Amino acid sequence: MLFYRSMKSIKVLASILLLLSALFVLSSPMLFSWGYWAHREIHRHAIEALPEGPKAFFQHHADSIVSRSIEPDERRWVDSLEAYYHYIDIDRYGAHPFNELPREYNAAVKKFGKAYVDTTGTAPWRIADFTAKLSDAMRRNDAEAIQLYASNLGHYVADINVPLHTVVNYDGQLTGQKGIHSRWESHLPSRYGKTYKLGAKNPEYIKNPLTTAFDIILESYQSADKLLALDLETQKEIPKEKLYTYIIRDSVQVRVFSDEYYERYQNKLGSMVEERMNRSIHWVASYWYTAWVDAGKPKLTMK
Repeated sequence: MLFYRSMKSIKVLASILLLLSALFVLSSPMLFSWGYWAHREIHRHAIEALPEGPKAFFQHHADSIVSRSIEPDERRWVDSLEAYYHYIDIDRYGAHPFNELPREYNAAVKKFGKAYVDTTGTAPWRIADFTAKLSDAMRRNDAEAIQLYASNLGHYVADINVPLHTVVNYDGQLTGQKGIHSRWESHLPSRYGKTYKLGAKNPEYIKNPLTTAFDIILESYQSADKLLALDLETQKEIPKEKLYTYIIRDSVQVRVFSDEYYERYQNKLGSMVEERMNRSIHWVASYWYTAWVDAGKPKLTMK
């Protein structure tokens, strides 16, 4: 009987821990990212955008780099710090262009404190760090490390091209729009992505990866208010009985937004999602290219 009670207690404790872990993920600003389809497409097109120097290696390892593009999202289930690498709520630092925030990490920590800076999001510094690590891996011609850092760097760069990765109201939780994050960056590309004209040409050399990361964030930030406003506008136009539909998920009936909502929202947004994906492709290829140039333009070995 004692053993039974002990085992029962262990099971209860395990259930509680699992619930707490789920609540952490659900409350995290990184609950959603570009959907898996979008991340893979961004990486696939970024490989094709590369110039001849590094392109052969990336094409040779395309399956690995594309499939591993979602690793950072998967890693957040086991690493409590991973969530903070995908975004920066830059509007917590005053008004645009947010000059109150020092661009160097140590200076930012000195001014605002490490806890504040880290929980507000560290995407630009993560990108600068992984660019340097990718360059080092290329310099050493370490094929496995190149694939790791290229796929992960590409993920973080793509994420900062998402406007909702730059604001406190990242999921519409402050304006009664809960779920907008996944609707905008996951569901819309999954539904309409095949109609997008994706691709990029001529990646550019980035003189300062950190400065450019902040520039991308400031550009993305400019679209956040618009996409939130258009979501509210769309919801108000559709009668409640047509705004939602019901589906069976894991044997449970759940309410989701209707096809009519997505069609109207997509039409109001126009090419916004497509353009942000294309910007992602351009910048992912540019960061990869920059790492290769900084490594001395090595001939990457096919291993």
